[in-house]
Amino acid sequence: MSVINKMLRDLDQRSASTLDPALRSGTRMAAKPQANAPAKTPGNIAALWGGIGAALLVMGFAAWWWSRPSSSLPVAVSAVSAPQEPLQVVTQPTSQPAVVLPPAITAGVALPASSVVPRPDVPVSSKPVVQATTSIPAVPKSGTSTVESAGLKPTTPSNTVSPAPSPANAATTAAPVAAATPDPVVTAQRQQNATREVLAQAQALYSSGSADAAIQLLQDTLHTAERATPPAPAAIQLQLVRELARMELAQGRAAAVLELLGRSEPLMAAQPDLWAVRANAAQRLGRHQDALQFYATALQARPAEQRWLLGSAVSQAALGQLVAAAELAEKARAIAPVSKEVLTYLRQQGVALNDKP
Repeated sequence: MSVINKMLRDLDQRSASTLDPALRSGTRMAAKPQANAPAKTPGNIAALWGGIGAALLVMGFAAWWWSRPSSSLPVAVSAVSAPQEPLQVVTQPTSQPAVVLPPAITAGVALPASSVVPRPDVPVSSKPVVQATTSIPAVPKSGTSTVESAGLKPTTPSNTVSPAPSPANAATTAAPVAAATPDPVVTAQRQQNATREVLAQAQALYSSGSADAAIQLLQDTLHTAERATPPAPAAIQLQLVRELARMELAQGRAAAVLELLGRSEPLMAAQPDLWAVRANAAQRLGRHQDALQFYATALQARPAEQRWLLGSAVSQAALGQLVAAAELAEKARAIAPVSKEVLTYLRQQGVALNDKP
């Protein structure tokens, strides 16, 4: 308001300056007007009141501007800043065209139902969108490569399936395994050939008079076959046992034969000839009860074997079982003629035999 009062005072001063000096001094009569005094016209008065009105309008607008609250915002801005529903923030620039991510990038990323970035002219749905568990790299600008220019690297899935090896690599890989684990059939054939060579060499030594060397060779070979990992097949061990027992028994080593066959008993389930050799070794050592048991086992497989019937008769006669010994001897004589030496020995032991030849 002080501005208005100042303007009014200025206006009064201008009006008083235009009066005649006689009037300002209080006289009623005024002198002749001066020649240089400006004449009052209606145009000057209208311009004066127009300037006063413009000044009032400017001061009113300034007063309103300074008196308005500072926190008030335009209605349009407040309406835009408070949307009713949250919108999804799109990391890609809206000016970019639609770009489809390659399968190598989306392999290990959980994407929404569509992996295509919407075009700018497509309206954005107001429904909330489920965010992906893994962020997708920004799409490069137009004119550049989709993958290389953006520096994208394909993600490796957690469950990675190794590619199948080529036939050449598979053959190369299988070669050391085959060499480490040879075919059992091939190994058995090699062992069989080696055993035949050893048997031939041992028989040659025995025939040349080197019985001890032949027996030692067979013992060493059998020991190696038993200690092998895995042990040599039963057929190979039985060949060595049979030849070794025959040579030792021929050399009068009955105890060694009995010990050898006792150790090899698990292999003799279907070997009646070895049971008979064992019975003969026990009989030579005077163990007639064991001899009878071993002969009985052999006769179960071959009941018409004359030599085993006579051997059982000899052991029964030595034990005093003369009637049983006579029955076995007569049974052996019915199969084939018996030598006079065996019949004489049985009669000397008290076995009653018929006089028929």
